[in-house]
Amino acid sequence: MATEIPLGNRRADCLLRCGKRAEIQAHPLASMEVAGREAHTDLWILDCRAAHARTRLLVWDDPEFGTLFRWDRAWQGFAVAKRPAFLNTELDISTGRGTFLEVTGWIFDGYRALGSGRPHTAAAMRSRMRYDIPLTSHLAVTR
Repeated sequence: MATEIPLGNRRADCLLRCGKRAEIQAHPLASMEVAGREAHTDLWILDCRAAHARTRLLVWDDPEFGTLFRWDRAWQGFAVAKRPAFLNTELDISTGRGTFLEVTGWIFDGYRALGSGRPHTAAAMRSRMRYDIPLTSHLAVTR
């Protein structure tokens, strides 16, 4: 994967081997910046490891509604995002293990975001980014 791909007067953080462009964000952005970058990106990866470690981002499974999350002091600028978003909740760079949450829906309420998602392993995310292999939940399917 190459990094910082020039696209006219803008750039994408990462051009994936499958041809998609990813924006990897470690800090909040203003709504206008998010909207402007959306013209040049196919997906967002938001580094939420610190929020998750400090319990500002809580993720849990609900038997009726699936995987839900609450993100206190959420990055409000992403309320305007239209592209798929993935929350990096935990990733150990040395082992490559971790968890990402694919946001399936969210609402921003004041300083908080509430939403639903699908959890994925870091290995599944790597396969998606390298080879465009569709994601499936890392949770075992019971029949």
